[in-house]
Amino acid sequence: MWLPWKYIIRIAARTHGFLDPISLLAQLSKFSQPSEVAEPIELLRAGVIFHARGLINSRVVQHNLDWIWPYWIEKQFDPTNESFIPRAFSLTHVNLTHRNWTAVGIPNNRSLPIVDPRGLLTPFWDKWSIDTWIVTEKDSTLIPSRTNKARQNLELNNGLAIRTETKNKTFNLVTKAEVTIKLAKPFCNLLIEAKANEHAWLVVSLRPYNPEGISFIHNLQLSNDYRKWIVDKKSEILFDQPIERCHISTYHDGDVYIHLHDRSENTKAHCDVGMVTAAALYKLDANTSRNIHIKIPLDIDNEQNHMPVTSWADSLHTKCKLNIPDKNIQQLYE
Repeated sequence: MWLPWKYIIRIAARTHGFLDPISLLAQLSKFSQPSEVAEPIELLRAGVIFHARGLINSRVVQHNLDWIWPYWIEKQFDPTNESFIPRAFSLTHVNLTHRNWTAVGIPNNRSLPIVDPRGLLTPFWDKWSIDTWIVTEKDSTLIPSRTNKARQNLELNNGLAIRTETKNKTFNLVTKAEVTIKLAKPFCNLLIEAKANEHAWLVVSLRPYNPEGISFIHNLQLSNDYRKWIVDKKSEILFDQPIERCHISTYHDGDVYIHLHDRSENTKAHCDVGMVTAAALYKLDANTSRNIHIKIPLDIDNEQNHMPVTSWADSLHTKCKLNIPDKNIQQLYE
């Protein structure tokens, strides 16, 4: 059965002007000593997926640099930044400079939300993300992915949480991401605290990307009570307070960022390209903090774990503890 497939793959590759992958792999094996196993297929498969994503990135990002992108793109695509990588002869655009996101989760649960160096939260594996901004009617902004500095801490007081703080002379934005259990079900929580020296808007934005690149969103629906987004008719994003203004945009209408001051609102959208972006806006009074709490159910597939989910406190209750004077070593151990 393998020989016909080799022939078909070889003919298909040559027809489209590509190198013969079968001959290429055979030649590759000649550079190593004889072995009972060949090159790991898993590595080839991972490489193909990695660069397939990079190919999509090159088609989307390069032509839409006016969008708000994740931290790695904002830096890697900036010619004045030390993370800049020239792209003239690159077929794919992938994250090569800022692959330092942090995972949060709970024991005995497969869900693994991640947080990038500027607080971008990706609740599901290789899916969309949630970002937070502060904007004003005068176009003063605080966009974490475009800031040069941020303070990020790992909090271990009552579990595992990532706290990210970005600020400038006018605005201060703090987010904390963690996974908690409620009624035996896991939830990804994003707690937001924002403050401005002038009247502004806190923006919670749904983004069709993550720290690896583009991740498609085709459909978005806002609930009638303005407290829930339904993403691709499957995932839910729950707000503890009704959204005061909501804007949703598709790829052909541009990033929702350019529509934040539009008078008209949107409650749903469908995008064939898969680049839906959305923004939930909350008023910020001058010199007054405002807190927003967002919850995302993580058990959308109803997958049964072999063991019941437990909190970090319960899981570590019987584990070995360390108590030493050196605070740095204590922190590393914990």
